[in-house]
Amino acid sequence: MSKIHNEEKNVRSRRSGSFARIAALAAVFMLVIGGGVVAWASGGLAGFLSLFMPEKEVTERLDTPTENAVTIVQSESEDYGPLWTIDEYWYDGATLYFTASAPQKVIDVGNMMVEWSDHADVNGTDCHLSADGCWDEDTGKYTGHYTCHVDLSGADTSSEDVSLVIRLKLNQYKKMPVFFTVQENNKIETIAEQELRFDFEKPGDMRQVREERLPIEDGTADISVTVAPSLFNASIVYRMDDSSKLVNDIVKYRITDGNGNSTMAWVSGIVKTNYGDDCVVITMTNLDGLDPYSEGYTFEPFCFRTDSTGERVPDAFDPLEWGGFTVALR
Repeated sequence: MSKIHNEEKNVRSRRSGSFARIAALAAVFMLVIGGGVVAWASGGLAGFLSLFMPEKEVTERLDTPTENAVTIVQSESEDYGPLWTIDEYWYDGATLYFTASAPQKVIDVGNMMVEWSDHADVNGTDCHLSADGCWDEDTGKYTGHYTCHVDLSGADTSSEDVSLVIRLKLNQYKKMPVFFTVQENNKIETIAEQELRFDFEKPGDMRQVREERLPIEDGTADISVTVAPSLFNASIVYRMDDSSKLVNDIVKYRITDGNGNSTMAWVSGIVKTNYGDDCVVITMTNLDGLDPYSEGYTFEPFCFRTDSTGERVPDAFDPLEWGGFTVALR
C-alpha cells in the first residue's frame, strides 16, 4: 500500500463518523495513555504526564488528596471500602488527570475487577472519563492500578472547589477476563456498586478561552480556542464568499505561538454545525513545544500538494493563504 494511499486513508478515517470534540480528545488520549502501566511503574502520574508535558508543568501542579477528600455511597452488603483510592491528581482547568487503585483484597481474589462509567459528573456537568493501565501488558493480569483522565472543557469550574462524582462497579467473574475480553459463557456478577465523590480546592485554572469572529480573505471565520498545559483545542467555522475555496481541502495547520514556537497539527475532523456550515476541529493533548500561556496563536492551514496530473505528492503540503488568522488570548 503506498504512502499516499495511507495518508488518504488516515484523513478519511479522521473525517468519517462523528467527530465530536470529546470523542476526538478521548481517541487521542487513549493513544497516549497506552503506556499507563509502564508510567505507573516508572514514576506514577508524574512519569506518565512527563511523556507529553514539560516537567515544570507536571511538578508544580501534581498533588495528593487530603484525608477527607473522598466520600462514597455504597449499596453492597459487604463493605469493600472505596473501590478506587485516588493516589495523585493533576488539574489545570481543562483536564483532570488522576491515578487510582482498587483495594488489594479485590486484586488478590483473582477473579474480581473494578469497572468504571465513562461519564463523570464535575460540578454538575456531565464529562467524559477515560481510564487505562489496569492490566499488565506483559502478563495480561489485572493490576488494579488506573491512570485516568477527565475532559473538563465543557464543565463549569469557576468556583473555588471542584467536585468529581464517579460511578463504579465491582464485578466478579467465573474466569477472569484478559484485557477486558470476556470469554463466552463467563458468568459475571456485580457484587458491589458505588458512587465515589472526590472534592478538592482547585490549584488554579490555567485554561484560556477565546471566541470571536475574524475577517479572512473572501469571508469570515468563527473561532473558538481553548488552551491549557494539557490541551490545545480549536474549532473554526469558515463562512466563505468565494465558493472555490473549499474548507474540506484543509488537512493540517501550522500553529505558531507569540514566542515563535511552531507545530504542525492534523485536523481532527470536519463536522457540520447546526446551521449546516463546515466546522474544522483541532485537538491536541501534546502541545509539542507551544507555550500554553502565549498571548496569541497564528493558524496557517495547509492542503495536500498535487502534481500536474492531480496526483498527491508524498509528504508535501501547500499553504492555503485564504484560511489563515491570528487569535489574541491575553
